[in-house]
Amino acid sequence: MFSTHTDSIAHANDIASLQAWKDFTFRFWEDNAPTIKEEQSRQLFHSGFYRSRAALYDLTENDLNAYLSDYQSLRLQSINQKYQTVLSDRVLCGHVLANYFDVEKNICIISKNGAQWLESPWWATENTAPGEVHVHSLAPDSHAQYRKIKLAESSDSQVFQKAFINQLVEEAQEHSEALIISTAPVQHRWLTKVSPAGYHLLHVLLVREPDEGLPEIAAASLTIGSAATLSSTPARVEEGALSASINPQTGLITACRGLNQQGTVDTYLQHPDTAVTLVGEHLPSWEAIRKALLRFFDQSSYLHVCSLSFVVTETGVSFFGTNTDVMAAHQMHQPLLEHASIAHHLSKVSG
Repeated sequence: MFSTHTDSIAHANDIASLQAWKDFTFRFWEDNAPTIKEEQSRQLFHSGFYRSRAALYDLTENDLNAYLSDYQSLRLQSINQKYQTVLSDRVLCGHVLANYFDVEKNICIISKNGAQWLESPWWATENTAPGEVHVHSLAPDSHAQYRKIKLAESSDSQVFQKAFINQLVEEAQEHSEALIISTAPVQHRWLTKVSPAGYHLLHVLLVREPDEGLPEIAAASLTIGSAATLSSTPARVEEGALSASINPQTGLITACRGLNQQGTVDTYLQHPDTAVTLVGEHLPSWEAIRKALLRFFDQSSYLHVCSLSFVVTETGVSFFGTNTDVMAAHQMHQPLLEHASIAHHLSKVSG
């Protein structure tokens, strides 16, 4: 593996590397972050980190080379080769994961060409409209267009429902982004008690051990919203969400960290809004969740690295999306390049 991030980026001369650098560059300039000095911004850019990571990792004190950079995270996806296509399509990915986890029913795909119903519209079959639906990007790692839509108040109004669909079509045309409407999972009551502010997503980083190809859970964390993140669902750590580190073997919450109002990282034993204890608690149904994760990855031998996000429900988990943009939630607790398997797979795609 290259000794520095700068060397790695300088050698980005294959198609996958250049595409990752392009994606990183576009996102870097759109990244909302506290004001930082121009010199530090330049250092972060050339090191492959978004500006919002500076406070999360305290990069003024810690070694850059211990952390998986945002550029490297994008670059690492190519380790799955052509099978990354499955992880990049919400419908295909959902079909695969439905063999192992709950997956919410997809109702309709919205694109610039209009609405493509995956089953008959509820008003066409005279069924009651669902009380709430989710609107996602068809790309499961993009949450930019995600929102919850409540239909219950207008469930008998076909005019409203059709206007809602037409509005989404206009959005898809304006942003050139395909959207998908699905049913909404119900979050575990303990997590709603922790904080009623949106979904608190479980993020899991799966990796294949290089010697024998055994599946491993490299990192697991729970991002938890707060009153400060009500406008962002699901909340991200750079936007004020807490990150609770989960022991992959036991499901024990071992630490919880988040940005405070001063923009520095604090440690929390309890949720700051509700005072519900976090550290020392176990994630509900973890043993069954862990077994399903390892079974999925063991049987998906074509995948080498996979980042998945779930809603924790009363019966286990419901698939929310693949997500390469949650590495910060893991790395607030421990740099990912300290994990031997992650470092190994990065070296395979970095030359």
